[in-house]
Amino acid sequence: MKVSSVELTPEKAVVIGSTAIISDLHLGMESVLQERGFALPRVQIREVIKSFEEIVEKYDIERLVIAGDFKHEFSRNMPYEWEDVEEFLSNFSELEILAVRGNHDNFLAAILAKRGIELVESVEIGGYTVVHGHKEIDSMKAGKIIMGHEHPVVRVRYEGGIYTFPCYLRYRDRGKEIIVLPAFSPIVSGSDVLSIDFFLSPLLPDVEDVEVYAIEDDVFYLGRVKELRRVVGEI
Repeated sequence: MKVSSVELTPEKAVVIGSTAIISDLHLGMESVLQERGFALPRVQIREVIKSFEEIVEKYDIERLVIAGDFKHEFSRNMPYEWEDVEEFLSNFSELEILAVRGNHDNFLAAILAKRGIELVESVEIGGYTVVHGHKEIDSMKAGKIIMGHEHPVVRVRYEGGIYTFPCYLRYRDRGKEIIVLPAFSPIVSGSDVLSIDFFLSPLLPDVEDVEVYAIEDDVFYLGRVKELRRVVGEI
């Protein structure tokens, strides 16, 4: 689905020209969970690489922007994290790769430095400022923003079942625009925009004013959160 000059893809990547923007890979998450007593097999890196290979081929991608939380652990570089980030970068060495700092990326620079990749606070792509979204930025300089951080999903209960759909969010107001990416990680739990009272990011407004674009084989515009809450409440 095209909004402004941006393509919202069902593969959970925003595409602008030959640039793909993804966020919240949380590589190495399995090792952190194992350390806490959860027996989770190490499968995420294979799924992430396969998913992004399909994006590169389908959309003729030449440049990748990772909009934060490339890795998972805050406090140090876990062994799986280092290996998984290295494996991901090795698989896409033909691409220009730009990495934006997320709140989980405290020690990511040490891994990226081996490949000459700088960890930056923001990057400009096609008239948009790409940030992670966990802290304030100069909104006067960034009228259009693409961000991650929120892991948005829509969760609906219907006839005894619970259906969860990753989604993009979009906010527009007087020339300003914010697009929020779904988490690219296949194992990160999402935050249901229909049940939260506020966003984590200081960049986003009241939850009810945000538009929702759900992913299910394709991308579908569902309306604003306040409208969706009313409809879901009537089901």
